[in-house]
Amino acid sequence: MARWITYSFRISTLLFLSAASPAATLTAATLSPNSLVVTEYLANPVGVSDSEGEYFEIFNTTNFDIDLSDLIIRDDGSNNFIVSSLIIGPASFAVFSNFDGVSMGFTPDYIYSGSMSLTNTDDEIGLYRPDDMLINKVAYSDGDFFGDGISHELNELTLATPSLLFGPQLGMDYMAAVSGLPLGNFGSPGFAGGTSIDLAPVPLPPAVWMFGAALSILGWIRRRITAPGGINEEVDIDEKCDGPVLHGHSSSWRDPGHLDAMLGRI
Repeated sequence: MARWITYSFRISTLLFLSAASPAATLTAATLSPNSLVVTEYLANPVGVSDSEGEYFEIFNTTNFDIDLSDLIIRDDGSNNFIVSSLIIGPASFAVFSNFDGVSMGFTPDYIYSGSMSLTNTDDEIGLYRPDDMLINKVAYSDGDFFGDGISHELNELTLATPSLLFGPQLGMDYMAAVSGLPLGNFGSPGFAGGTSIDLAPVPLPPAVWMFGAALSILGWIRRRITAPGGINEEVDIDEKCDGPVLHGHSSSWRDPGHLDAMLGRI
């Protein structure tokens, strides 16, 4: 039994290392629902015009960089723009604004220069792939529900968060920001603020991991391999024995130490 646990550990480790190899940067065309989520928006700033103070924030929920080029951002009306070039890191925020953000005390990651405005009444902020598949969207019917100059921050972001979110008064997925910004505004552009983020996957029970490891070892051992003497061998398991007995044309396969050496070379 101990020998089989060792084999399972070795093969499971190999599979883990293979799966953990670095992946290429994701593109907007390959994103799944909620790969990006709208985590904050300010539709009615104070002390500056709406065109200078409006902003919204998105969060990359994946473990990879995302090239946002060709990402479509629009409302349900005529406001829309296509991101020209921007990389957002894994588990990171990106802030979009109509202006340079200087008067509001932050530097936006992307300036859309009048292509979109966030109305103070009802509006939407939708993130779409180039093929128009929805990634994430927030809809609201009161852009300054918490008061002038107070941004709306997503309450919580988990694996169960829906891709269609609702701000006041359509729903209460967002709460009032409490972090101060210049000119009497409140928000946390580029930071979590009051948003609780927990995207950790639910761990699988140990029994599931052991079952997966057992399937892995069977799949690897029951393949045709080349013996040191140049003879192709079919490796099999004799279930009638207390320990594994390997069958093939060469008696050397009955030596468990030989299997150790074979696995050590994989």
